[in-house]
Amino acid sequence: MSSDPKDLIAPTPRERELMTLIARGMQNKNIAYELNISENTVRAHVGNIMRKYRLQNRTQIAIAFALHAAPSSLRRDLAKTELYPAATKPAQALARNPPTAQTAPD
Repeated sequence: MSSDPKDLIAPTPRERELMTLIARGMQNKNIAYELNISENTVRAHVGNIMRKYRLQNRTQIAIAFALHAAPSSLRRDLAKTELYPAATKPAQALARNPPTAQTAPD
């Protein structure tokens, strides 16, 4: 289990509704229409979600929703960092595997 406090906070039903619509790529005005609320209320909800879960943008909200909705076995697999090593910086990758000289085809 993760020790990150944001993993222990479950989204409210309304937050789940908004996160679902954000994950579908809907804009605030469409979300407002769908939920029969004002755009200002949507913006307030989105801001609250970002603060509550320490997210920085709508893409992160969609990812957080997808991970929350994912089966626990998938979440466990994604949490295992040895399965998915951190990305290597380009300079480090080049140092390990220098490019071979390639010529243009004739």
